[in-house]
Amino acid sequence: MKIRTKISLWITSAGIIVSMVFSLIVFYEMAEQTYEQLDDELKATVNNVFKIIKKNEFENSDQTSLSAQVLLNNQRYWIRAFRAGTPIYSSSLAQIIDLPLNPRKKRYSVSVKIPREKIDLDQDRYNEVTFRVRSIKVSALHAPPGYHIYAALPMEELEEEIIELIIFISLGLFFSTILLILISYFLAGHILRPVRKITNLAQEINENDLTRRILLNSSQDELYDLSFALNQMLDRLQRSFTRQKQFLADAAHELNTPMTSVQLFMEQGLLNRELPAPFYKGLQQQQQVLMRIRRLLHDLMTLSWLELGRKLKPETFDLKAATASVIEDFKPLLELKNIDLASSLPESLNYLGDPDQLHRVLVNIIDNAIKYNLQSGKLIVRLEKLPETIRLTVSNTALPIAEADLEQVFEQFYRVEKSRSKEFGGCGLGLTIVREVVRLHGGQVSLTNEPPDMINLRITLPLAFKKPA
Repeated sequence: MKIRTKISLWITSAGIIVSMVFSLIVFYEMAEQTYEQLDDELKATVNNVFKIIKKNEFENSDQTSLSAQVLLNNQRYWIRAFRAGTPIYSSSLAQIIDLPLNPRKKRYSVSVKIPREKIDLDQDRYNEVTFRVRSIKVSALHAPPGYHIYAALPMEELEEEIIELIIFISLGLFFSTILLILISYFLAGHILRPVRKITNLAQEINENDLTRRILLNSSQDELYDLSFALNQMLDRLQRSFTRQKQFLADAAHELNTPMTSVQLFMEQGLLNRELPAPFYKGLQQQQQVLMRIRRLLHDLMTLSWLELGRKLKPETFDLKAATASVIEDFKPLLELKNIDLASSLPESLNYLGDPDQLHRVLVNIIDNAIKYNLQSGKLIVRLEKLPETIRLTVSNTALPIAEADLEQVFEQFYRVEKSRSKEFGGCGLGLTIVREVVRLHGGQVSLTNEPPDMINLRITLPLAFKKPA
């Protein structure tokens, strides 16, 4: 789960909890207030009934006279009064319905089943009606233990109002949850926007481009600390890579002088024909080994200087003429392996770049195309100028390269045919140098198994040369 989703869920969950607590408090207060209003109405009713009963007792009025004086809607109020435990008054509703009485409670709710045929009080589908009951005890010296009056009202309308309140609160929670999800998702995206920028920049930075840094904001917050720490890490990595490449270049340069001395010594030894034949043959073999080591040192030194960005010397030259010259140099080798050559070159193609390094690129890729070609195979060289780029394509017949090896062939010392490395010679740095030179010219290089039964190497260079930062 992404952090943006987690933050959205956290904010939404917190908002829902707060909304639910607030809604419960509001619901409780509103329901309590409604019950209090109902209890106050019943209390006033009970007090009114007591006053009328007390007055009528002094006047010795009967039940009919008492009912006439109790100015209440007997269809709505359930009233029952007792004196010394003896019923002295019952409203018309109390005469129809018998509610369970609880002398120990002053206020309570009770549900009873009442058939609609008996009386219609807006019962539910189970014919149940809930009443709110209020009672009062009044002591009297002439009639101990005194009076006990009960008054009740059906609560069906009140329950419907409470149900409507619950529905409104639930709908409010539902829509507020949707709104919270949208707002929290937007806020999470806004909060994580700097993190996305840092992630995108980190993905773009590689060993060939360690100069870029994360822009520091002015808020001095946690993201500022993260960006600052990552920039410090990149500084350390850049210094480490630079020292490593510099060391490799310096070591190769320092080894070049003693290797030259050893080579001169071997060449002088080979001029001595009086040496024993076995020793002379061994000296020749060691000279070949020394030549390979010198080529390796030269390639390492070239690659190190290319990676340090100190080797390009751009000037305008004819890229078509340079390509044709390299092809001409390899014609004897093409004839030796009976390879059919097909080239497609423009009449002229002026290009601003480093002619020496691009010449090395042409030599390496055409040499590989011949070296790894099949006997009596084909070699196709195509140079073309497109609207915004220059494209050089070199194709040769060969067994297909595994998909996993197509990108790896440009890595240092990587060989697809490791078992034939001695046969083909080299040290596995040719294509690495090609990639570095093309990259420094702002271009790209790729290797594919197309067309079928052929290996296709394509170099794309921009028309306007721009040295990478």
